[in-house]
Amino acid sequence: MRPFNGLSILLLEDEYLIALDAEDILTSLGVTQIKIVNTLAGAADAAQNGDVDLAILDLNINGELSLDVAQLFRQRGTPIVFASGYELRDRISAELEQGDVYLRKPYTSESLKEAVHTALGNA
Repeated sequence: MRPFNGLSILLLEDEYLIALDAEDILTSLGVTQIKIVNTLAGAADAAQNGDVDLAILDLNINGELSLDVAQLFRQRGTPIVFASGYELRDRISAELEQGDVYLRKPYTSESLKEAVHTALGNA
């Protein structure tokens, strides 16, 4: 059995190839519903609908931080994984909340699996 059978994930990612790679990894782990969006507005809409089990948010979307969108997911009780290719964790540590998970890009299948597992466990 794959570890995340039946899970629904929102993936906010503005790099097409990274989004495709993440989708492949998540599918191989059993995630059945993956909604990929590449804008903060698209992620905010998904947060309003509240129909995902977990949100993976690229921290920097076209020069803007996804922290406001993260707050929308937090209000719904949705666990969050922040992903970034930059070492921004120290710069934004005050904005992160207990239970948020930080994933450094590029990520591997194992690191993405661990981040999702940790975020779900923290929820």
